[in-house]
Amino acid sequence: EIKLKTLGPDHTSTAETYHSIGNVLCSQGKYKEAMQHYQTALKIKLKAYGPSHTNAALTYQKIGEVLQHQGIHEEASDRFQQALAIYRREVGENHPRVAMIYNFIAKDMTQRGNNHGGAVCLLNKAIEIQL
Repeated sequence: EIKLKTLGPDHTSTAETYHSIGNVLCSQGKYKEAMQHYQTALKIKLKAYGPSHTNAALTYQKIGEVLQHQGIHEEASDRFQQALAIYRREVGENHPRVAMIYNFIAKDMTQRGNNHGGAVCLLNKAIEIQL
């Protein structure tokens, strides 16, 4: 509330605070509330940084995680793919954040009960990046 009053609703620090609150709510299993905070953070980040910034990618990832927890796999996959595309473009294929997204996509594939071979392939890519 202090940041909101001091810096305004469109400041990147305000976005980071919304994102952090989303993290806390997600860890408490309050997914609907977490989603609201992540979406607010994303809106600010997109306005401030544009759609190709790694800060936006991180929030897409977190939205994907919330959707995954809620069993909304198709949308979760879409958010993970958005994050992956940004990370690949901005930090390169061999970055730890790309490996992290591969892990989330593989988990999502496994939870859906399909394409276990594809999940293993992604996990192997993640291991290669991390080595």
